[in-house]
Amino acid sequence: MRKTFFLLSVIFFSLLILQCNTGDRELHKKLTQMAAELNESAPVSLDQYTRFEEATVTTDNVFRYRYSVTNSNNPDSLLQSRKDELMKNIKTMFSTNAELRIFTENDVVIEYIYTDENNSNIRTITINPEDYQ
Repeated sequence: MRKTFFLLSVIFFSLLILQCNTGDRELHKKLTQMAAELNESAPVSLDQYTRFEEATVTTDNVFRYRYSVTNSNNPDSLLQSRKDELMKNIKTMFSTNAELRIFTENDVVIEYIYTDENNSNIRTITINPEDYQ
């Protein structure tokens, strides 16, 4: 009887872990597909100072946008002055754009990585689910 209970417990927990991993893999697949679609148009200038370079997804399902800051002698200062506007725009986008529902439904962490024209990291802005929900 103990062996049967132990065996059933092991099977149950194995299936539970497998089911959780399957969900993570499916989310990773969807996020990776979204990144690939964004990358089809990259690189692209968004404005006078910002160029979208690429989107990637980490193994932990962190969605990363990478941008270059161009035409600025002080890119860090430029980013600091635009950070509040960026945060406001992110909240608006996630509350109004149905295509971004995958992020809100799965509590995806988003990183905005900014580099200068020499590809040196200037700043990384991490957006946690509570920041955009």
